[in-house]
Amino acid sequence: MLYILHHPDDRETVENDIFPLLENTEKQTIDYPETEFEAGNDDIIVTYLSDEFLREFLPKAAKKNQKVGILPHPENTYTTKGLGIANDPKEVIEEILENEEAHTLDMLYCNDIPIFQSVNIGNVFIFTEDHQNNNFVREVYTFFKNIRHLSSLSHNSYVISSEDEKIIHTSALGIIVVEHALSSVVARRLVSESSLNDGMFTVLIISPTNLLQLIWFLLRSLLPGGKQLDKTPSFIGRLKIANLHIKNSSEIEFTIDGEKEQAKEISLRVEPESLCLAQASKYCTEKDEANLKKSNKTDTLPTGEKREELTKRTLPIFPRATTEEFQELFKVLRENSKTTSIYVVMMILSTLIATFGLFADSSPVIIGAMILAPIISPIVSFAMGMVRYDTNMLKRGIITILIGTGVSLLFSSGVTLIIPIKLITSEIDARLSPTLLDMGIAVASGVAAAYAHAKEGIAKSLAGVAIAVALVPPLAVAGIGIGWWDWQVFSGAFLLYLTNLAGIIMFAGITFLVLGFAPFKRAKLGLVYTLILIGMVMVPLSLSFNRIKKEASITRELEGSTVNELVIRDVKVRFGDPLRVSLTLVGPENLSSDEIREIKKKLEDDIGEPINLEVISARGF
Repeated sequence: MLYILHHPDDRETVENDIFPLLENTEKQTIDYPETEFEAGNDDIIVTYLSDEFLREFLPKAAKKNQKVGILPHPENTYTTKGLGIANDPKEVIEEILENEEAHTLDMLYCNDIPIFQSVNIGNVFIFTEDHQNNNFVREVYTFFKNIRHLSSLSHNSYVISSEDEKIIHTSALGIIVVEHALSSVVARRLVSESSLNDGMFTVLIISPTNLLQLIWFLLRSLLPGGKQLDKTPSFIGRLKIANLHIKNSSEIEFTIDGEKEQAKEISLRVEPESLCLAQASKYCTEKDEANLKKSNKTDTLPTGEKREELTKRTLPIFPRATTEEFQELFKVLRENSKTTSIYVVMMILSTLIATFGLFADSSPVIIGAMILAPIISPIVSFAMGMVRYDTNMLKRGIITILIGTGVSLLFSSGVTLIIPIKLITSEIDARLSPTLLDMGIAVASGVAAAYAHAKEGIAKSLAGVAIAVALVPPLAVAGIGIGWWDWQVFSGAFLLYLTNLAGIIMFAGITFLVLGFAPFKRAKLGLVYTLILIGMVMVPLSLSFNRIKKEASITRELEGSTVNELVIRDVKVRFGDPLRVSLTLVGPENLSSDEIREIKKKLEDDIGEPINLEVISARGF
């Protein structure tokens, strides 16, 4: 016997659409919930009910061990999708009539209310989807529709326990509970091994510490195809368990299959193999003993001070470090900001080595001086003082930087007065025309220096940062300019030093901000001042960069060209007043003075301005 259970309002639909599919089958229609009835062990109760009535009826049927068939209904989308049954009434009827034995499925309950799809606790609106039109486009639409609410998100504190044994006291943006992987957008990406009859459910505890972390995860989750992520993000805890209790000191807002609820405590449990389903379910699989084990991956979730900080305010855009996390770093940076005898001695030695290396035109010697130079440390300390607006660290840092700068200029200029050589070597020349490219190097070095200080495990790479940013060599060249009383040498090298200094301070500070060591409100004044300094430095850098572009253009145009049947080789262009051009002319005979003057005039016409021409004549065959 088939009992067709339906609401009185749906009688006409049942008679017109369902009865024709059961022409030769013994059946009886029953109005729900008005009519009471008792079904035998061999009878099947076929429901045409909404989610609301199925929540009432299915637990009763499970207790009585009654066989149930569920027909798709316009208002039972959660049940149909959650139990993995077909959407076509004809297909469902065929399955019910052809199946000889029922499939037993677990039932998941939240505060004694059956869950067909998921329980969403807290601020997990951004992960919800449209159950009528579940597709990639709809998920993207939902994401962008709700993204405006991200700035108001905050953590709630939860005590999570099982069978009176506390698992963790943490804070979370929200918690998602599902029985199998296809129950929600997030679960599809994170839950790999699940079934409707494995006796357990999965709990995803979503605890991002900043909005950037959350948005990046959401964007990855929305990739088309619904594929799993290779690795669960560290801010998501995961439990696989048979029962669970979630408590809070205040009322917890949550939804069960889209229905809003409130409670101070949430109890979740699985009734194993309690529902006898007289039709196929795509989620009903053979039990895999390896997947029946409980699991607890909550070690990366916030606890203690971190939990308290996250529950006090809305979710920050950038990560924020706790006092525990940056206490040791602050201690190191405060020490580095102080002027000590060791610092002064190392600055003197690195300057002397750099100066001798510049005169000797030796790159290895100059690199050694870069490694010895300690000036990068107070600069990073100053950057931290700027973003934290720590006046003591700022004062000590700037004093130490100025002392280091003064010592370097003093000793390099003193050595220059002693050495009876006035020759601009290639190593000196390389530091006389800083450009925007040098600012790019300073920016990357500032980020690297701050990151290396913040991450204890990579502190050894500070030597590499010192080599990359090269603070002492331009200071030594500036000192050489003082010793020679040459403004062009001093100004070019000192501009390079200021470029490195401003770039490191600005972007080391920004790196500390991004890593969560300071709030933006406190750092903005210091960042504005540094930005002004960078803007002032950028003007001469831009002019220098344009000059280098012009030099390269002239060199490229002249190299390999011919003038009066002579081939031009080894072109070098240097800006001055007028422009200086040196080149080699290759021809069959030596050149006379008149021929060189004629060549000079042709080159000036091509370049468009007067030049000083230096010519080397070479005979070629």
